Amino acid sequence: MFQGTIPGPMRSIVRETASQWPGGPMYVPCCGNFTIERSVAGMGFALHSSDVSIYTSAVGRWLTRQPVGIQLLEESRDKLGWLADSLDDGVGTVATLMLGTRFLASVGREGLWHERVVRSYREQWKAKHAETIERLSGSDIELASYAVEDVRSWLQKIPSDAPVCSFPPFYGGGYEKLYEPLEAHFTWDAPEYEPLSDDDVVSVLGAITDRPYWLTASNHDVPELHRYLRGVIKATPRAAPFYVYASEARTRIVAPRQPIEPVKAPRLRQGDELVGPLSLSLLKPGQFNALRSRYLNPKIAPGAANLAIAVKDGKGRVLGVFAMAPSSYTPDEAYVLSDFAVAPTDYPRLSKLIVLAATSAEAQLLCQRAFSRRIRRVSTTAFSNNPVSMKYRGLLRLTKRGPSNEDGWKFQLQYQGAMGEHTLADALQIWAKRWGAPTTKTGV
Repeated sequence: MFQGTIPGPMRSIVRETASQWPGGPMYVPCCGNFTIERSVAGMGFALHSSDVSIYTSAVGRWLTRQPVGIQLLEESRDKLGWLADSLDDGVGTVATLMLGTRFLASVGREGLWHERVVRSYREQWKAKHAETIERLSGSDIELASYAVEDVRSWLQKIPSDAPVCSFPPFYGGGYEKLYEPLEAHFTWDAPEYEPLSDDDVVSVLGAITDRPYWLTASNHDVPELHRYLRGVIKATPRAAPFYVYASEARTRIVAPRQPIEPVKAPRLRQGDELVGPLSLSLLKPGQFNALRSRYLNPKIAPGAANLAIAVKDGKGRVLGVFAMAPSSYTPDEAYVLSDFAVAPTDYPRLSKLIVLAATSAEAQLLCQRAFSRRIRRVSTTAFSNNPVSMKYRGLLRLTKRGPSNEDGWKFQLQYQGAMGEHTLADALQIWAKRWGAPTTKTGV
């Protein structure tokens, strides 16, 4: 119901820490998606919250039985007039804004995907809106007050000995960008405030930590707060770490774990000759994790795969693995989440055979069965220190090149290609002719 990016372990730490605090009022500046309020619900605190965004203020005002005070802009009525009956200045408006965060960014934008998103919400609007209202009505969050006010001035008003718990914005302008589509189509009595500067952040942290009971978190390691560091949370391998600071709390470390299962099939090794025909074999998640941990570059953060497949040669030896997920943006496309060859072998370009197998007609059929949709293309992302990935060169088309957002790499390369235009037999023949020469060995 409420959107949020705070991982579950952090909510557990909040609840555990707050259980040691004295009852009574608790103050939550920058309350965002009310994650803290949800974490301590039912613990007897009188919760006072504040924020400045349109989304949070709509929810906060509704939770404190105030008029929401948000209207559809006149210039948006041509495109969004079908929302008018849902805006009742109460829970109906809150439900509309919640659903709006999912589709308003596509309103007025060209492209089949954006058109399909808007059309889907318009055709199913009554059902989705009624369902959201029903879920909101079952919320157990109770607020003693909600204020539309900047954190800097609000912290100066609240009692100096009352507990304060806050997750301030992790990225500059993050919430402004997140709720930009709502601000583009709705009007309200928005407060005036200046974004937090670095000096303001220090001032806000000082106002929070200068208390007997407090908890805050950031995705930045703050040296000035090291003596208050109570937890480091990394929920998934690709997630950014959260640093939890508190006046007093138990020390916690949360790290991702992945299940591992043994793979009993033999692997192609040095000195082995690769023989046909190729075959594909489904892998369990634990088996995929085991092979990925053994052969994938450790600098590449793993992700969760919907479909993991081992490529085997004619003797049943594993040559490599590829993993697929349905594309989030293109209905007939599969995303190659991971592909790698076993090592060491006598074949320096064995990884190209895995790419050929991943784009074969046999792989296409497995993807279509797994994703329940027709698949015609594949796409993938490569991280490299070179402007071109030699593994995909000649097999997939480079569609975008940009700076890497992963540490340890210079470039982030996007590749696309067709799927199902060759069989596994064709793949082996193509690879053997162009890239299948084994390493030349010289004796001493």
